[in-house]
Amino acid sequence: MLMKERYEIRIHGLLGPLLRSKFGSMACEPLPIQSTIRGRFSEEELYRLLNKLEASGVELVYLDSD
Repeated sequence: MLMKERYEIRIHGLLGPLLRSKFGSMACEPLPIQSTIRGRFSEEELYRLLNKLEASGVELVYLDSD
């Protein structure tokens, strides 16, 4: 069984509805110049998400796990 940790990912800029729809049931919260994505991910899922963000041209600002 894969362990899932809770992560908080902050990116530069705002995620529009089209981009947010690519991330399924994750919580996305817009901030003044950043967006925050929160969810529980296995290591594999986290890397897949980070690759999607990079492929979409999104700049990662912060990554932390609880």
